[in-house]
Amino acid sequence: HHIINFITKSSGINAEYGDFEATSVEDFEKIVVENNVFCLNSTFGTTSYGNLESVKKFDEVMKKHGVWHHIDACVGACALFSNKYRNLTSELATADSITVDCHKLLNITMQCSCVLVKEGKLLNECSTVTAPYLFHKYGNSVDHSQRSFQCGRKADGFKLWFCDAVDDLDKQATMVYDRAADFHKILAGDERFNHIYADSPTHICFRVRGKEEIDYERAVEGLRRRGLYIEYYIDFFRLVPVNESFGEEQLRGVLDEIYDVVMKEC
Repeated sequence: HHIINFITKSSGINAEYGDFEATSVEDFEKIVVENNVFCLNSTFGTTSYGNLESVKKFDEVMKKHGVWHHIDACVGACALFSNKYRNLTSELATADSITVDCHKLLNITMQCSCVLVKEGKLLNECSTVTAPYLFHKYGNSVDHSQRSFQCGRKADGFKLWFCDAVDDLDKQATMVYDRAADFHKILAGDERFNHIYADSPTHICFRVRGKEEIDYERAVEGLRRRGLYIEYYIDFFRLVPVNESFGEEQLRGVLDEIYDVVMKEC
């Protein structure tokens, strides 16, 4: 279930309008016109499930009415760095802006985030301030900080360049997707677990069978006593493979521990 998130001119706040997958192009245009919408935010790789949302069917309507389309690709844009999986990101090309968190699936230390826009001059228009003590007298050609929300913190961008120079980000990004595909197969074949959101290219989500109600907080505490730090989201466990040393053998061991803790302690 995915929600359309709009920002409207009249209210200046976010508004939600139902499940976009069930929304027709005609209904979408009606929402845009009646609510004076100027921005639509979609998600490419949701934090909770890793789903890749698509609003491609609304592209023409957004162009027609000048709606700015921002894609939160903080998780899913990892595929941009993978030659094998870059095809998954084709819809990013239609966006007016996207955000990418390289400190997530690419395993780069925090903070390492990017905002990319089609029209580069907009960064100057949005970020430039008058502060003579911060900038050069020679103009914007040497003041890269005037194109960044973070002003002089150019080291964050340098970190991404440096990691790509000394490491193989293509290898890391491809590993995430390859390993997630392998882990999905393992979960699908393990009768102890209910494999959910199986179409997620990055997230492994599952519940334990045989228990109607599980105290997930208690389960996580039990796992931590055994030296395992596992994440859960409301009512299911979640794994995202970002460490290349965590393979099938390690996954099977973790699944054994999760099942044992849930059945004995929850």
